[in-house]
Amino acid sequence: MKSFYVAFALLLLISCEQSAVVSSVNLFSEQIPGSKNHGPNGTWWGYNQSKIVRYGNTVYMYVVENENIDTNPNPNAANPSKIAIYRKDGEGSWQRGARLNTSRPGNILLDSDGIVHLIVFEPTYTQSSENGSYGRLKHYWFPNCKTGDITSYQEEIIVDNDGATQGETVNIRVGASIGPDDLIAVSYGLNKNHVVCYKEKTGIKWFQEYAGFGLGSDFYYPYVLASSSGISILAIQDDWVGNNLPNIYQKSQYFEKKNGSWITESIVNLQSHSLAQSRPELADNSDIYLDNSGNINLMYITKLDPADKYHNTFTQATRSGNTWNKTELTKIDSKTNWIRMIEVSGQMYYFLSTWDKVYIKKGINGEYKRLNTPKVEGIYLYLAAPRGGTSASESYIDMLILCGSSNSYPNAKNYYVRISKSELSKL
Repeated sequence: MKSFYVAFALLLLISCEQSAVVSSVNLFSEQIPGSKNHGPNGTWWGYNQSKIVRYGNTVYMYVVENENIDTNPNPNAANPSKIAIYRKDGEGSWQRGARLNTSRPGNILLDSDGIVHLIVFEPTYTQSSENGSYGRLKHYWFPNCKTGDITSYQEEIIVDNDGATQGETVNIRVGASIGPDDLIAVSYGLNKNHVVCYKEKTGIKWFQEYAGFGLGSDFYYPYVLASSSGISILAIQDDWVGNNLPNIYQKSQYFEKKNGSWITESIVNLQSHSLAQSRPELADNSDIYLDNSGNINLMYITKLDPADKYHNTFTQATRSGNTWNKTELTKIDSKTNWIRMIEVSGQMYYFLSTWDKVYIKKGINGEYKRLNTPKVEGIYLYLAAPRGGTSASESYIDMLILCGSSNSYPNAKNYYVRISKSELSKL
């Protein structure tokens, strides 16, 4: 598991944040339930995942309830954590629904009929020392959620595991998306291959394919995008090289299924960089987005400052035809940790998070302005985006600001933030 919270803590100590204009954009924020324990399965973890969606006046999210690891730190099948679905109607309070066995955070999706889906990794091994990384992948959906019922659900197994002899059949670092035609796509790396499972709305079974085979590296934390033209995936190298040694993150890979065939492209490969031998982590990914013009937009990170291994540089790669046009984004300072994209009325907006603040800017060359969000340490930022099923026509931008700082637990604060899209005219 990646230890970004360590980097966050160091950044807090070594960086001085540049001043920025406070935005006049009005927002609503409220504290929400959260995980008691930081890891290995705090709700903040899984930066590639879909964690919040909106349908009209209703917002859905989930929380990983992990009090079970107070006495045994391993959330295995004998000691599972729970993934709890939550629903908020308008200005009402959050209502908790079903609680399902899990060992890691999952993905929440929304189909075109307003039905909520959860993609959940369920542990199956019961050995006390097993940390919950062996398990099955399950799909839950809530057919009566539009009437307020988030306790009744249906379920099916996407990828099974016998809990005894099979070992790893699906990786815990799962990404998922749902397309406008309600095709659900789920992706994960496994044994130097990259796997995609998908199911059409009227389908009776899940199909499994290799997006990439014999890749020479594991590519994990996939950002998945299901669209009317196919499936796109952005994943990062995550190679284990030995006990007590840091994993290698130096390559970012793009996979795409279009017209029935899979292609794969290297977005960045820094294995030959002069820092590669001394610095295991040189690259990462931050977002994927399909704009109104049908262009794929990728946001990736490079860490090439010789004097500061935590200095993130963000680049947006936009594909026009068969060419990737790459533009480096300005940022507040080296403490920038995540950038998320969202398009409103044909205009791209960028949400940036540092250690404890959130910023917004209009257009790739716009000025960043700080949002008046509650202070959270080690921010992990999630938006309700079209790849999770939230319609681009919704009137609000919904956001989770989750605490990724280990020092804040067990009393970490997490927040839901809502911004009316009409407020963006102030930028």
